[in-house]
Amino acid sequence: MNDTHTPTGAGLSHWPLDPSIELRDQTLGDALRDAAARFGERPALAWPTADGSDSMDYRATLQAAEQVAYWLLERARPGDRVCVWSRNSLEWTLLEFGCALAGMVIAAWNPGWRDPECEHARDLAEPALILAGLDTRGEALLARATDLAGDIPVFDLGALRDLAREAAPRPLPDVAPSDLFLIQFTSGTTGRSKGAMLSHHTVVNSAWLRTQMSGADETEVWVNPSPLSHVGGAVSMLPGAVVTGSCYVIMERFDAGEYLRLMRLFGATRIGGVPTMLLGMLEHPDWTPGAAQVRSIGAGGSQVPQPLIERLTREFGAPVLVTFGQSEYPVITLSKPGEDPALLSRTVGRVAPHVELKIVDMETGATLPWGEKGEICARGPLMMLGYYKAPEATATTITRDGFLHTGDLGTLDDAGYVRVLGRVRDVIIRGGENIYPAEVEDALLAHPDVAAAAVVGVADEKWGQQVGAAVRLRAGAQTTGEALAEHLSERVAHFKVPRHWLFVDEFPMTPNGKIAKVEVEKLFPAQN
Repeated sequence: MNDTHTPTGAGLSHWPLDPSIELRDQTLGDALRDAAARFGERPALAWPTADGSDSMDYRATLQAAEQVAYWLLERARPGDRVCVWSRNSLEWTLLEFGCALAGMVIAAWNPGWRDPECEHARDLAEPALILAGLDTRGEALLARATDLAGDIPVFDLGALRDLAREAAPRPLPDVAPSDLFLIQFTSGTTGRSKGAMLSHHTVVNSAWLRTQMSGADETEVWVNPSPLSHVGGAVSMLPGAVVTGSCYVIMERFDAGEYLRLMRLFGATRIGGVPTMLLGMLEHPDWTPGAAQVRSIGAGGSQVPQPLIERLTREFGAPVLVTFGQSEYPVITLSKPGEDPALLSRTVGRVAPHVELKIVDMETGATLPWGEKGEICARGPLMMLGYYKAPEATATTITRDGFLHTGDLGTLDDAGYVRVLGRVRDVIIRGGENIYPAEVEDALLAHPDVAAAAVVGVADEKWGQQVGAAVRLRAGAQTTGEALAEHLSERVAHFKVPRHWLFVDEFPMTPNGKIAKVEVEKLFPAQN
């Protein structure tokens, strides 16, 4: 980014688009072909095995991805959706590349989802195929996926390479950078998942901007537990390795001890995660300061405390990079190596190249003066195309002049640094997972003993936030938090189940008759 880039307007929180980094006009499949041509014998993918490790160079990765594309094209057409339900795996990465080459759209389910969440995503995406692997506990999802699929063909993701070997070569379709590539499931104020539509252009260049801002090159080794079902893994990590021709290490799930082992085993140069993960590594008994040779540490998902930034910088001897983005707009802000830890702890970095950003009044939509709190709005060439099959939600989220309402409250200063101060949509962020209270409240209200419920974030030193639920029972009803948690465990992912419970006779109310959630939050003490 050009440090001489200046704001627009007289005293208003409006930052203009900076085009100083040239974008790449290619699909993810093109980026893989380019890397195979330039770095054919360099490792593209690496993974641990029972007796050590294994890897696949760029030439072999392209060949394997092409075989997957052939196999997909025997069963579906370009433009069809392919759902994948799994924790990270080698086959997951090959499926993402195969879909890119076949012109198909990948739509991932969170491996922590319960059946109702999957059913909604299935009905929204209407996939031609479903591939199921293992959940984060290592349990097979194939049987559940088959039960959920109806007439949709379901395949074992773990068998993908064997299945693909039998596919006959065929011409691959022409795919344009503007074509839809990824449906990234997210949630809104209704609590039901929406599908943010991301093009190849957005996926490739979101990764490209992050690598260019951090100085990454083909010698990097990326070790990062970000799930490929999240925008961080599917858009930033795996494509980030491809656009630089570097190595992506496949980490199935986060485990602090395994993270440290893989860093040493593969010689990681780029690591990252949400603050909870990073703190977990530092506090693991296997960690020794100075034992890794990383070049940068990416941190996102929530505000990063200054003591954690300083400790990471000191013990790893590498800069911490912070970022802010969302499924609808993967890269909105970025920091650069060497920035002041105190500044990084207060902000999420500067407005990224190719992003125009402003802070607006939530009632009037007017741009606010520097430093005033309002909703963060952004536009540019790397935002989502819209929500899949949801034109009304798209129209509500994207203004007529192309600005995306992020749903986040924040401020912007005249140097381009952004602070995130809260969430318009009441999002709870627990260890990097976005949790929408309305979804949990709806599930609670399905319990026969619950008359009303308010779900809020409870400050937590380890997780950033935990989920708290205040509940008013129906007259004469008796139940416990444990019983309600069991009820929820069949309806929402485990990380959405409240960890803190309160039973109230009445809720604090606003003048217009709504539950005053700000007052409800005060009923829950912060957790150390």
